[in-house]
Amino acid sequence: MKRFQRANSLIAMLITTAIILVLVVVLFKGSNAFGLQSKASTRPDGKGTTVLGQVRYDAKDTVCQSNLGQVRSAIMIYESSNDDHPPDNLQELKIGNDFYRCPLGGEPYAYDPLTGAVHCVHPGHEKY
Repeated sequence: MKRFQRANSLIAMLITTAIILVLVVVLFKGSNAFGLQSKASTRPDGKGTTVLGQVRYDAKDTVCQSNLGQVRSAIMIYESSNDDHPPDNLQELKIGNDFYRCPLGGEPYAYDPLTGAVHCVHPGHEKY
């Protein structure tokens, strides 16, 4: 009877280890590891092919949205204190160098000084 219990616990341990290994492979290699997904990435810029990579780049997308919101707020404050005249460039806002570029691609934000509109040019960020 003891042999059966030892063998049973050994089999359960091997099955548990196999399940954990499958989860680790999917986490680090993405769902492409088993041919479950046809494309390498669902993002327009092609980044984030693994689960961890997708989470990382989704977080950077959120930072980009937040930065653009801060820049737009700074432009509104600048306009209210300068007779509704938008700044000639974003550096006039003096809000810090981290707010002038996309954190994901490093591209500078596109700014139109005539209208005061600012947007990100990184692929997939056009709607921001």
